[in-house]
Amino acid sequence: MSNYFGGNTMKKVLVYGLGVTGISSVKALDKLGYEVYTYDKNKKNIKELEGYDYSPISDENFGKYDFVLKSPGIKPSDDIVKILEKDNEIISDIEASQRLFPDKEKIAITGTNGKTSTTSMVTHILNECGHPAYAVGNIGEGILWQMYDKKGVFVEELSSFQLHDTQTYKPHIGAILNIKEDHIDWHGSFEDYIDSKLKLAANQDERDYLVINHEDEISQSHMVDFKAQVYEFSSQNMVERGLFLDDNKICFRNGGCNIAEILDVRDLSVIGNHNYENVMAAILLTYLYGLDFLDIVKAIKTFKSISHRLEYVRTLDGIDFYNDSKGTNVDSSVKAIESFDRPILIIAGGYDKHIDYTDFVKAFKKNGKVMVLMGATKEKLRALCEKYQIKYILVKDMKEAIDTAYENGEKGDVVLLSPASASWDMYKSYEVRGDEFKALVNRLEEK
Repeated sequence: MSNYFGGNTMKKVLVYGLGVTGISSVKALDKLGYEVYTYDKNKKNIKELEGYDYSPISDENFGKYDFVLKSPGIKPSDDIVKILEKDNEIISDIEASQRLFPDKEKIAITGTNGKTSTTSMVTHILNECGHPAYAVGNIGEGILWQMYDKKGVFVEELSSFQLHDTQTYKPHIGAILNIKEDHIDWHGSFEDYIDSKLKLAANQDERDYLVINHEDEISQSHMVDFKAQVYEFSSQNMVERGLFLDDNKICFRNGGCNIAEILDVRDLSVIGNHNYENVMAAILLTYLYGLDFLDIVKAIKTFKSISHRLEYVRTLDGIDFYNDSKGTNVDSSVKAIESFDRPILIIAGGYDKHIDYTDFVKAFKKNGKVMVLMGATKEKLRALCEKYQIKYILVKDMKEAIDTAYENGEKGDVVLLSPASASWDMYKSYEVRGDEFKALVNRLEEK
């Protein structure tokens, strides 16, 4: 296998952005023999890159490169991107991984919601069944260094940002879990967001496999475009080929009349239909990889829910506290709300991604008690609460939010952090936000 995109001479590349992805990329590209240049508006010398050969440059020194590898967080509308793309091909680390390591085994997962849970489940199943697997992409360490340094199956959690800058990317096995409105601030339009998500399947052919959600309208509307063999999952309806939920039982059908019961969801540690959908996707992906259903089921029963996704924190005075900080968009938080059939006090609000919150507020109205609102989107949410006659309280920070929810809660209620918004107005990440929630909840004293 060649280490280069073509030819035998040293290639000149620029890595734009030195976050997790950029650091991973510099390390791998240097080891592969590239002449590596870096640009970051805020960073020059990085401790993690000590001992690696790279050259930081200023924006006055941009030239022509064999390719530019852009950090996924940098928007296509970025001023530097506009300058660079005049003379250069701009790609993501995911696209680079396809070109540099075409023979590596990979299972690709994208979707507005459920990516991290499904990626974690697939990785867990593979490892439990004796197939070394690594969660990469939008989770953990950057993909290029992982692929350079390790052997095994790479389970790729892929964001729309990463897929946006792909051209030849082609997973043998992939999943599009769902496509709902999100990240409009980055993409500029919902249409661009959809197009980016669908790039996962764009280069697949009839020898490949694609797992999709039977209830996802956008995926279904593009069924004619999918060239791979399609398997579906559903929590609501029987499917022709794939997995579906029937009264607490996950069942398998493969195009005929025969239906096989695979798993009772009451044997799982996760709750909620959205999690059962993630489980079904994970089972299908590992089945298509070649594992036996019996082994898959045995493994998935030992999977524990991931941090920040409907994570139980504690019970105090009969009130259950749940951390769903990873609920960073409407669809994700709606699913969190629908996981409970008890009164909910929800802590919501955060960075504004310019999405419509109407469905979130309407879903909350069914069994919601109080919305505790904070962050940049609290005024948007306040207006909708008034429109739909939902009780709300405005607060300035997480401590006040938790104290307020606890004071207004009663035995049997749920206090749920599920902001339906990103964290970047107040926190570095949703993990930091969730960790603060857990720490403050654990310090609460009984009334």
